[in-house]
Amino acid sequence: MTLAPWLVVGGWWLVVVMYSDLGGVVLRELFPLLMALIGAAGVYLMRERRRRRMRIAPLRPDATMRDLCDTPALLEIERAALATDDPRLAFRRAAIENAVAALYLETIAECGVENTAEMLRAHTETWRALRDYLRLKYDDAVADDWFEHFTRMARPYIREKVRLTREFALHLDEGAERYARIYDELLRELVDEALAAPQKKTFVPPDFSYSWKNERS
Repeated sequence: MTLAPWLVVGGWWLVVVMYSDLGGVVLRELFPLLMALIGAAGVYLMRERRRRRMRIAPLRPDATMRDLCDTPALLEIERAALATDDPRLAFRRAAIENAVAALYLETIAECGVENTAEMLRAHTETWRALRDYLRLKYDDAVADDWFEHFTRMARPYIREKVRLTREFALHLDEGAERYARIYDELLRELVDEALAAPQKKTFVPPDFSYSWKNERS
């Protein structure tokens, strides 16, 4: 979009205002029009910027998993995903499943469970490789997208589910078990939301500050 027409109009308007006895009248007459034109230009620029941001343009649509990593687990994920009707969706699901496993391992390690580091590393490397693959092949990985939104929301859910599960195991508290099942349902809803999210859609990061403040107090 060129700015030349706007500069011409603006320059003409300034000349009239500065050198014409009718400047005040012209100013009153043209001001609403100029404001409307500026507003229309702003809307256009915002729409154009969003259109460019949302445009799907994979860097390497012919990429294969071997280009990134040749571990048997990732190659098997690729083979299974490419055999489905929607491979991109299958890769998303695999990334989510490995992220969930990593979040559970991270949480139970904080509870004192040992020998989780190797499994945590494996699942973390897997979801990171899948994110890179989705970015290169499908242009389906950006900041604050479906995956980052999912992990940000799922982490506190998983932490609370693990806490309630431990409480049930220690005290046979049926209420804790019931609440833990609620978090299972919330996690399923998060998965469905992540799988259905449009490519390149961004989410506002959640604010858990109030909850954490209450927990610390």
